[in-house]
Amino acid sequence: MRIILFASSEFSLSLLDILNNSNHKLCAIYTQPPSISGRGMRLRDNAIGIKAKELNIQLFYPSNINNRIEINKFKSLNPDIAIVSAYGQILSSNLLKVPKFGFLNLHPSLLPRWRGAAPIERALMSGDKETGICTIKMVRELDSGPILAREKFVINSNETNTSLSHKLSKIGALQLLEVINNFEFISEIPQESDGITYASKIQKSETRINWNLPANIIERLIRGLSSIPCAWCLIDNARVKIITCSVVNLQGSPGSRIFAENENESLIVACGENSISISCIQREGKKPVFAEEFLRGYRGDFNFS
Repeated sequence: MRIILFASSEFSLSLLDILNNSNHKLCAIYTQPPSISGRGMRLRDNAIGIKAKELNIQLFYPSNINNRIEINKFKSLNPDIAIVSAYGQILSSNLLKVPKFGFLNLHPSLLPRWRGAAPIERALMSGDKETGICTIKMVRELDSGPILAREKFVINSNETNTSLSHKLSKIGALQLLEVINNFEFISEIPQESDGITYASKIQKSETRINWNLPANIIERLIRGLSSIPCAWCLIDNARVKIITCSVVNLQGSPGSRIFAENENESLIVACGENSISISCIQREGKKPVFAEEFLRGYRGDFNFS
């Protein structure tokens, strides 16, 4: 089959590799336009764009995929099937009609739970015990198309956004290739009407830690946002990101540092209920460090806000 891939994040790198090495023809990749980043403030491709250029695969990054000119360009590629995986734009009905066998979407949740932009983050932040990955046929309504394949995955207690994304990306790449290889034999299973939830995009206001919340809620927030975009707070008006932590059964005034017995080198912060012990932390503009190294620059008492 002639395949076109729509993808913009590292989550889709496994899928790109497996499609490129398959018996199908990966004709082109659509991704988000380069963004300005780095100290030099230069335009830089995302991970998908970089990989596509390395593999010499035709690359497009329109700012609006749904205008008439872009749709006609897409038609000229004569795709049999198109695949969407963390692309970053809503696709119009006119675009969805172009490929011979339509569009497929690789979505990292157990649909219909966590439709939307941030399913991995929301699953972790909500304390879900399991998640999974689905291959669905795309329809106009967000993530509501029939399911072609579905696999469950048990969430470990120390799972982070980064680690879970990496695992699901590998499972999903194999799953989607299996669907394409057996496309004519795959049955479409409508999504259930019960249990629909939406994983809205993570807002900046959600990423700041509220130390009045229970420690288990804060710990889930930190894992759900680690290592991008990261939960953060202030220490003496200086911004820091909390990368990893664990819950400990100690009580104190929310946001204050707790000195446990014989634990002067630990970084324990009281929450509304219990506390968290920070294992990895990052000052703004610096690299992440373990708590012991971080504490060399701080002596005595200080508060988190």
